[in-house]
Amino acid sequence: MWRAEIANIEAFILNEYIPAKPLDSNLEVDFTLRKQAKSEKCGQRRCGDILKFPFAQTTRTLTAASIKQSKVLVEADKATETKRVVEITLESDDFDYEPGDTIGVLPSNAPEVVEQLLERLGLIDQADTICQIKLALKCAKKNAKLLAHIPDSTCPREIFTNCLALNGVLQKQFLSALAGYTSVAKERSFLACLSSKQATEHYNSLILERGLRFTDILELCASCQPPLAFLVEHLPRLLPRPYSIANSPLETGTQELRIIYSVQSPKAGVATSMLEAKCQQQEQSAKVFIYPRLTNTFRYTEEDLCKNQILIAVGTGLAPFLGFLAHKEHHQKQQKQPVKGETFLYVGAKTPQAVLKRNKLLAWQQASVLQRLRMCHSRVESPTYVQQLLQEDAEELVKLLLKPDTVLYVCADGAKISTSIASGLGLCLQKALHLDETEATQQLKELRQQGKYREDLWL
Repeated sequence: MWRAEIANIEAFILNEYIPAKPLDSNLEVDFTLRKQAKSEKCGQRRCGDILKFPFAQTTRTLTAASIKQSKVLVEADKATETKRVVEITLESDDFDYEPGDTIGVLPSNAPEVVEQLLERLGLIDQADTICQIKLALKCAKKNAKLLAHIPDSTCPREIFTNCLALNGVLQKQFLSALAGYTSVAKERSFLACLSSKQATEHYNSLILERGLRFTDILELCASCQPPLAFLVEHLPRLLPRPYSIANSPLETGTQELRIIYSVQSPKAGVATSMLEAKCQQQEQSAKVFIYPRLTNTFRYTEEDLCKNQILIAVGTGLAPFLGFLAHKEHHQKQQKQPVKGETFLYVGAKTPQAVLKRNKLLAWQQASVLQRLRMCHSRVESPTYVQQLLQEDAEELVKLLLKPDTVLYVCADGAKISTSIASGLGLCLQKALHLDETEATQQLKELRQQGKYREDLWL
């Protein structure tokens, strides 16, 4: 644990260093000195009418969705580094969507973390006191974007719960400013040194590699007492997390939708930690706040039924394709005959047990919803990676891809994986069409421009 390894902070203080330029403070807090009444709604529940969320549809606001059910799809396995994967079913008012659409889920910091932080910063007596965050008089002409993530009327508990990211990577100028709010000399020197160019090795080790966060710094430096206004201005905004909808509205109606998330224990993210905690509260009708994100071409609608699809997924990237295939299956049942378009699915996972809804995929193949299903497992067998499967099928894959009514979809967690898949597709084009690397790269670029190569990626 880092606590034992760096308990002696003096070991990280250099004899000579130049601290980074500290961040300025341009805000101030105005308390009205009254408690929030029980009848008053939490600002986060009304901030859909106040704050703007990334990629939100302008005609829709926040929806309070109840967690109807949660189900573990994949159990964690340390031996194969497999993450635990959970599917939750959300229930809300009529929520119009198509397979491939995404929602934004508003995360919140854990109540116990917020309580400890309020206590640590001496704000516990004002935790629920209504306040306003304002630009300081000296900065009145500065851009009001500094306050874009804070409701007009709020309180310290709400700010730390719903507005600020407490686990972000600490920048050097932020650390330098924290030193200015620290009274004990060795703690002040530790923070100032850590912000310096000369201590880059220590910064990389403590902040980037071991992952020390703001709350850890407060634990290490007991005399550090930054004001609320400074934290509001310089801690990152707690942003909504995007999730692909993993079902078809034809399965459940638009009142229900499913999302899938993975849990990296013990370092679960804020959103997944919140969802995990709320799933344990199902008996109390736990709710999460969601909104529909802007739609794009990564969708599967009735217009796509007669088209061919090549679907490529790694890990939880399979989630939107579960909605694609369920949609196709339901249309096929309605028509009582196979849907015209062909569908190839390539799936990469660490083990056979880590493939989401593997039995359902096999059933879809048996029912001719899928015309080809290829799976690979990086921890147990060869071929190891999905791009190797693509290369094995290069001739047939490229033949299908180049048909006018074929669209290729890639959904993967991370830019590195998507780059590897693109490289594998390039090799397929080289092999099947006898192209060189430059020509294959140009062909992929043209496929993207034509809307035949679509990606849904997140970092």
